[in-house]
Amino acid sequence: MTRSTARRGAHVLGAGAIVAATAIVVSGCAGGSPEENTDPDAPVTLNFAWWGDASRAERYEAAIDIYEEENPNVTIRTSYAGFGDYWTARNTEAASRTLPDVIQMDLAYLNEYGSFGHVAPLDDFFGDEISVDGIDETLVTAGEVEGETFGLASASSSQASMFNVPMLEELGIEVPSEPLSWDEYDAFLGEISAAGADRDPVVYGGLDYTQYFWMFQIWLAQEGKSLIDDGALGFEREDLAEWWSRSADLVSSGSVLPPERLAQFEGVDPLGAAAVATDISWDNFLPRFSEGPAAPELTLVPPPVAEDGATGLFLKPGVMMSIAGNSENPTAAARFVDFIVNDPRVGEIFGMSRGVPSSETAREGVVPTELDAQVLAFEETVAENIEGASPAAVRGLGTLEQTFVAISEDVSYGVLTADEAAERWFTEAESALGV
Repeated sequence: MTRSTARRGAHVLGAGAIVAATAIVVSGCAGGSPEENTDPDAPVTLNFAWWGDASRAERYEAAIDIYEEENPNVTIRTSYAGFGDYWTARNTEAASRTLPDVIQMDLAYLNEYGSFGHVAPLDDFFGDEISVDGIDETLVTAGEVEGETFGLASASSSQASMFNVPMLEELGIEVPSEPLSWDEYDAFLGEISAAGADRDPVVYGGLDYTQYFWMFQIWLAQEGKSLIDDGALGFEREDLAEWWSRSADLVSSGSVLPPERLAQFEGVDPLGAAAVATDISWDNFLPRFSEGPAAPELTLVPPPVAEDGATGLFLKPGVMMSIAGNSENPTAAARFVDFIVNDPRVGEIFGMSRGVPSSETAREGVVPTELDAQVLAFEETVAENIEGASPAAVRGLGTLEQTFVAISEDVSYGVLTADEAAERWFTEAESALGV
């Protein structure tokens, strides 16, 4: 059987607004697990859904072509949507126990879907249907909720500083050869802004990094603390206030792009537009920034470190794969997940578009571009300096991030002091975590 007829009937959702993690529709499991047809040659239809754009869809379709050709009894029906509409559809399906057999999963939603039985544990499939031998252990355990694994990362990424080296040289700024401390990095941003003040348009050192939720997690790890500890916040209000207090100095000194100016960048990254000479972001964003309107030549270097050299770096699991708890063919679904995560041909098809492939075998298939090679080389370096771990997949994690970003913007604009902001965030965070 081919998938062409079935696929034409698959519903493809449109893009929409991002849905907060707290809006997930959850309900308890209804009844027992469906009985599986164990005949390996019996016809099987799997429904597979993901979020993403047309480019990602083309890649998945190309991978599925290979899989169906090698597994002629398997038909895979697909659907995709923008991130917000994707989760709206999944929430509705979760409530009615009609989720697609295989779904893309995000760390922010993993706890809700796993703890309510909407997605199935993968542990029983590890070793037979799904190989995890070539995947970093921290990426495997990142998919755990209460001791069971409900999502498997197909890719990973790490935080990196990105320097526009040619621009820095034009400004007469010496490019650091060693990782900077936070105070040194702030001074570096100020030096860039001072040198770029006479350019048209003005060039700033960077962006207000205190708004970066995941960078705060790294800073906490450098201080020997964590975002989440045993289901509760692993740090104090004073820690967050100290982090956000850096914002006022960065903005008032002109070291970073003013928030009013940042708001004018609609659909364009300031680093890609050469409005700033450096920024901190996920390493797999390098191609995206490099392909900006100014086509900057960017170099990846480690982000700022603690005074004692602690990095706090961790690999963040990206684009996780989960199997629906209501799937009638979980074993077949597990074999498909193994293919998507581990097959080198899938690695070649996707390259770095989902992040660095989490699986060694998938990475072997990547034919890297020059930018891809730089990302791969950086992650190999990072692997030697991993000190932290991705935050536990607690319920409400998505809300913590969204609230963090919203409140940090008020700090940048001067609407809230660092202490006021920390107090507000803690109140909302503890409510989201139920502590």
